[in-house]
Amino acid sequence: MSEDKAAIAAAIKAKKKAKKLAKKRKATGDAEEKKVVEVEPSAVEPVEKKAKKEKKEKKEKKSKKDKKEKKSKKDATTTDEDVSSSSTPKSGVTLLLFYQYVEPMWSAARHKEALKHIQSVGEENSLGGRMRCAREGLNCTITGSYSGVRNWIDRLKEFDPVFNQTEFKLTDGLPDGQHFPALKAFPVDELVNYGLAGSRAPPISETATHLEPAEYHAKMSESDTVIIDVRNYYESSIGHFKPPSSGATLIDPKMRKSTEFPIWLDKPETKEKLKNKQVLMYCTGGVRCERASALLREKLRTEDADLNVKGVYQLQGGIHKYLDEYEGDGGFWHGKNYTFDKRFAHGAKGMEEKGSVETIAKCEACGKAWDRFRGKRRCPTCGVPSLVCKECLDKDARGEKKLGKDVRCKLCVEEGVWDKREVKAKDERELREYEEKLREKGGPGGGFGGEVFEDEAEVTMDHEPAPNPTNETRLWIGNLNNRVMTIDMLFEVIPNIKFAQWLTNPEGGCRGFCFVEMRSPEDAAYVMGMAGTKIKGRPLKVNYQKADNKSAWPPPNAVYA
Repeated sequence: MSEDKAAIAAAIKAKKKAKKLAKKRKATGDAEEKKVVEVEPSAVEPVEKKAKKEKKEKKEKKSKKDKKEKKSKKDATTTDEDVSSSSTPKSGVTLLLFYQYVEPMWSAARHKEALKHIQSVGEENSLGGRMRCAREGLNCTITGSYSGVRNWIDRLKEFDPVFNQTEFKLTDGLPDGQHFPALKAFPVDELVNYGLAGSRAPPISETATHLEPAEYHAKMSESDTVIIDVRNYYESSIGHFKPPSSGATLIDPKMRKSTEFPIWLDKPETKEKLKNKQVLMYCTGGVRCERASALLREKLRTEDADLNVKGVYQLQGGIHKYLDEYEGDGGFWHGKNYTFDKRFAHGAKGMEEKGSVETIAKCEACGKAWDRFRGKRRCPTCGVPSLVCKECLDKDARGEKKLGKDVRCKLCVEEGVWDKREVKAKDERELREYEEKLREKGGPGGGFGGEVFEDEAEVTMDHEPAPNPTNETRLWIGNLNNRVMTIDMLFEVIPNIKFAQWLTNPEGGCRGFCFVEMRSPEDAAYVMGMAGTKIKGRPLKVNYQKADNKSAWPPPNAVYA
């Protein structure tokens, strides 16, 4: 019994000791745990903050990169140029120049859709300018806001994927005064009026090899090479390429209008200049070289293989792109590039900023250095724009020194031409010889554009002005051939139109009459004298039509020559 009590007492003692030890251990553990908790924040806080900061910076950096990539992709789909740079001016006027041939050609129905699309979307974006729309494609000069022009391009690509391959030439930040006041899309047979519409048009697949500015620049230094300026003579008179003396030879066809090019190319003296050479071609933006080079290549393939031409090349993007590439010193460019927008003419950017662009042309009246076609006057002999300085124009306006018929363009002076009838006779003779040659070869004959009008040669300058006692400048012109007449034809056959109100039928063709504003009362009297002259087979009707107060003049849809 005593042993049992002793065992029980030992067990109770052991239990108490165990509780005491457990309590002590718990107290020690809590203290240690508290010590750890108190130390942890001071030890790890800087590490946590640094980790959080690095994580935040990494996230922000990734976000910026994603935004930049997204913006670059968006800009890349808008234009072939890099416009994502913060240095690109987004204020002022944006100028867009481009052309695009379409092969196979649009159907007549698709052509109408294209006309409607480019006009309506242009108006939505408040654009101005001129848009030549043919079944073979588009040739446009457009102005508007930075975003408006780019929106229009995006919508055009949606309309037809062929425009994804187009080289859109954009110039941003121009003065507000260079914005065209109205937008006009008008139907034409050709993007460039060479007289090569329909069956006469050489396929664009036959066009020359396109060289970027640097490649073209290098080619100009090679011997046994000729360069053909495919522009009109008055354009090349103020600026052209001037290759090294040991390099290529420049050839100027000296054309007054593009329809003369096929005739010039067919001349024996032209062929002799191309024999055993490699041929380079250039123009303002590239569009005139497309058909011109295709025509040359087709002739070499079908009838002039014996010329042994070593290659045909054209300048991609034209003079415009070349001067962008060589904006510092202009490369081999000499003088200024004539443009059909409100810049009128320009040289290399860097040279213009330094004031070092050389003036290579002269005033036709006084002979001083001058290179701006700013006046309304035209050559009294052939009708091309006159290069007359401001001082001479002012003297003429004040009546101090009138500009007589002896003040002619440089080409008329070189040719010794004094009378309009001489120009007419030369044009008739060369066209007749060219047409006869085409017929002998089994090609399509008759007037340019695929239709035969035996009286087409009557549309020139051999008539006297009609009286204009009230000095009217607005005319009504009627009895136009609505099957074939276009606004470009009107500007070509009737000289010195300032702008026209071109009226169209529901199908988009010529309505048969229009209203025009002439550059002067004398010009209006001259056109009145053309009454009865046959244009596309129909005798022209003309009346003075003074503007009234009921309608705006010029109208919102005016097309400027």
